[in-house]
Amino acid sequence: MVTEDPKGTPRSLRISFEFQIPRGLRSNVRDASVQRALDTIADRVIGLAETLVPWAAQVVVRKQWVYNWTDYDETIALPETDKNSLP
Repeated sequence: MVTEDPKGTPRSLRISFEFQIPRGLRSNVRDASVQRALDTIADRVIGLAETLVPWAAQVVVRKQWVYNWTDYDETIALPETDKNSLP
């Protein structure tokens, strides 16, 4: 039995996949197909967990089907300080 160290640092291993549908694709992507894909990918990853991440006690599965009407990333440089820059 593994005991949790209350002073230990919480850790997570996270991996993301984003399958992008081309703009203007005329094919209608059906909800049933999306659900089947989400479930199958999750099941297969969970099936690998015992071997690949034997120290994990649980897994959080996040399933999304989203329309990216407004979705962008922006990298903003913060002012340099003695704590965030190299000499």
